Amino acid sequence: MRLSVGLGLRAVVAGLALAATVSGCGGGDKAGTPVAFSGRTAEGSIPSAGTMDQVQQIVEKRAESLGMKKTTVKVDGEMLTITVAGDDGSMARLLAKTGRVLMRPVLSSKPFQGTGVKTMPGKDVRQSTDPAVQATTMAAINCRQPDPLQGGDDATLPLVTCSDSGDTVYLLGPTVVDGREISDAKGAMDTRTARYGVNITFSDTGARQFGQYTATNIGKQFVFAVDSQAVSAPIIQSALTGNQSQIVGSFTKEAADNLAASLRFGALPAIFTAQG
Repeated sequence: MRLSVGLGLRAVVAGLALAATVSGCGGGDKAGTPVAFSGRTAEGSIPSAGTMDQVQQIVEKRAESLGMKKTTVKVDGEMLTITVAGDDGSMARLLAKTGRVLMRPVLSSKPFQGTGVKTMPGKDVRQSTDPAVQATTMAAINCRQPDPLQGGDDATLPLVTCSDSGDTVYLLGPTVVDGREISDAKGAMDTRTARYGVNITFSDTGARQFGQYTATNIGKQFVFAVDSQAVSAPIIQSALTGNQSQIVGSFTKEAADNLAASLRFGALPAIFTAQG
């Protein structure tokens, strides 16, 4: 089954476009620039030692799968330091992105106007269940500013957010399928459209959830939200059953491969902010 991504959104993973070229991903012999990150949980507390160990393993797996073999990942308390050989720090910053994927229904949307005094508010107002607060937040949000949530949103609550392209504001409903229910993902070329996409394998639970949702919401739109931003917004054309699916959109080969790597190895269980 195939999901066609709406043309109004770039199907590029926000913060996950890890260029997998040999020259920029540790294939060279040059020492890279180390980048230090401070970690916090979605609740704002310091991650546990067990959480940081898990983070280290996931980042190492991401780097390996993307050909960044000369990458070092070090943990010291809540600090994470990543060094990619031959990198000026750009790839290290992208490897530390949370990579949390949630599938949320679109309740409403509007173009981002970019006029007036606007902010990028935090969790309290952006995840309110009050329709008046939701409307005010949609009018006030600034899609040109960095998102403070970075994947720390509550999956069980609504979410006001922006498209990764910054041109659309969305009110999204609670999550219908969590990215943790994707058991495998691979970047691939859709031979019929000559476009790159991601072939997805759902777990049995994920396939059942997705099938039930699509069967009762034909003609409606939902969003693949990556780190609290709307990355693609397919319209459901028919009930989608079975464990296999494909996201087809305006992907480059690298973007498709990188989204697949994030889905395979899972999101980081903490949020990291570069220091300096």
